[in-house]
Order: sequence, then structure tokens, then C-alpha cells
Amino acid sequence: MSPAVPLSEIKVENVTFPAAVKPPASNNTLFLGGAGVRGLEIEGKFIKFTAIGVYLEDSALQSLAAKWKGKSAKELTDSVEFYGDIVRGR
Repeated sequence: MSPAVPLSEIKVENVTFPAAVKPPASNNTLFLGGAGVRGLEIEGKFIKFTAIGVYLEDSALQSLAAKWKGKSAKELTDSVEFYGDIVRGR
């Protein structure tokens, strides 16, 4: 099954995250759910130290959509519970 939305790679800083990956120990192909940088503000300057891509199974879309459909991008971005559901696979 392919994801419901067309995907493309995402470039964050100098790191390119492919649209899909197949982990070596799995038969499943995972799709790129998002990517970004992590960093810390030190002495008034934001220091970036990690670029991360989050990959999900296709089934994650159905699971997340059932609970979160109708929410705005801002509501999802501001929701700790939403991110928790992504991490826990709910």
C-alpha cells in the first residue's frame, strides 16, 4: 500500500531525507512523515546540532487520521499529545 499523499524528499539544512526507506530488518517500506532540526539557544544564538527525519508505516495514517482529522496544522503543531501519538504509533 502506498501513502495517501504524494511524497517527495525533504532537504533540511544539508541533509536530504528520502521520501521512503526500507529498513534492513523489515519487509515494510516506511514513508517520510516529516523532518526538521533540533538545536539549543546558547548565549542568544540558536545552535543547530541534529537533523532528524521521522518515518512511518502506511497504517499510521489511518490510525492518526481517525483521532486527529479536522484539526488545523497549528492545532497539530501545538499538540504534545499529537506528537506522543506519532511516537507511540497510536
